[in-house]
Amino acid sequence: MNSDCQRRQFLAKLSAIIATGSFGAWSAQQCDAADDVVSTGRSLPGMEAFDELMQQFFQKNKPLGASLAVAYQGRLTYAKGFGFADLDGKHPVQPTSLFRIASLSKPITAVAVMKLAQDGKVGLDQPIVPLLELDFLPKDPAEWADPRLAEISVRQCLQHTAGFDMAVSGDPFAMSRPVRVALDVEFPLSKEDLLQFALTRKLDFDPGHKHAYANIGYLMLGRLIEQRSGQTYEEYVQQNILHPLGIRRMQLARTLKEDAAEGEVQYRDAKGRTGANVLELESTDWVPFPYGIERIENISSAGGWLASAVDVTRFASQLAYPHRRPLLTKQSLEQMLGAPQIRGPQPDWQGAYYGCGWVVRPAEGMPLPWSYWHTGQLAGVSTLLVARADGVCFAVLFNQDFAPDGQTLAGHIDPLLHPPANGVGRWPAGDLFDRYL
Repeated sequence: MNSDCQRRQFLAKLSAIIATGSFGAWSAQQCDAADDVVSTGRSLPGMEAFDELMQQFFQKNKPLGASLAVAYQGRLTYAKGFGFADLDGKHPVQPTSLFRIASLSKPITAVAVMKLAQDGKVGLDQPIVPLLELDFLPKDPAEWADPRLAEISVRQCLQHTAGFDMAVSGDPFAMSRPVRVALDVEFPLSKEDLLQFALTRKLDFDPGHKHAYANIGYLMLGRLIEQRSGQTYEEYVQQNILHPLGIRRMQLARTLKEDAAEGEVQYRDAKGRTGANVLELESTDWVPFPYGIERIENISSAGGWLASAVDVTRFASQLAYPHRRPLLTKQSLEQMLGAPQIRGPQPDWQGAYYGCGWVVRPAEGMPLPWSYWHTGQLAGVSTLLVARADGVCFAVLFNQDFAPDGQTLAGHIDPLLHPPANGVGRWPAGDLFDRYL
């Protein structure tokens, strides 16, 4: 089995973990599609195969809208929007349209933590819970609900080996009503409420003995960034990670449609689900899932960023091909992308593993020693970010979650993006980042 196929199998497994719920009915309205898909943006010569791919993909899978950016060795060669940014189909997606990027936020948080470690403000193997200064925990760890909480390290939170397994005990972000009842608090919940709910229960396994994808570790990391930097999580990331890369429009998402950022798309839940809001609004009308079923502000460091495809492609490609001073040293980059040390049974990932904030596959005989990537999934959102060992980097963001067959849109498009990249005989000179940043 070749490495691309193995990588896609692992990606599919990770996407299944990130996605929640099962696919429901597909409405007739969602199946309507024009023969020609509206597109905006620019590309350098030789990128035409990506245009053809996106046209065919839209005709077959019927997403509302998408944005695709492609870079080679740190230079942006393709940046286009496809389909529509709004539910009424009146405004096309632009290359700079902002999307909720869901769990693509985790690599951003990971780089921020690595930067703090690089600057000597935190150690990756330090126990993290004592650093968070949480008022709801007794000072003596022996009095905690689970004394093993004192063993969890910063690195284990980054690598999803901290002892939390949302497949076992659930994801506090998606459990607003049980959290409210357990803590006897009112809506809207805060990130502190989610941390209290998670850290006053038993862990699901001994820290370091298993890999299990869980958002709570990344919420802890967001709190850590604030404690060790003296800034809000958003301010630290913007000032120390994004702005040095020329990324100025990325910000944390807001839940309500009326609070959308300038240039942000609207989101379509393919299942058409509605429910009671968790924001304690005066209206008792049920709301669409992307706009109030969960409070996106609470998942900030685990899945709450807004970005364009150009932004996240810049972020990922500049880690390996910095135009100016690199964000991370070679040693920090190697630590971030290194394999986890799991003391229990090793997962069968066919050569891939989850490092610090990235899924990683080592590579030999390539310009880079690894490929690294991540997916994201929320109601109305499906995202993919890939940095290949040959220097190709691409991101595709959808403002819809599933295709008609029930598979995530990111899962569908991932294997289709590699042949056009492989078919570029000579990558064009030039760089579109200056135009779109």
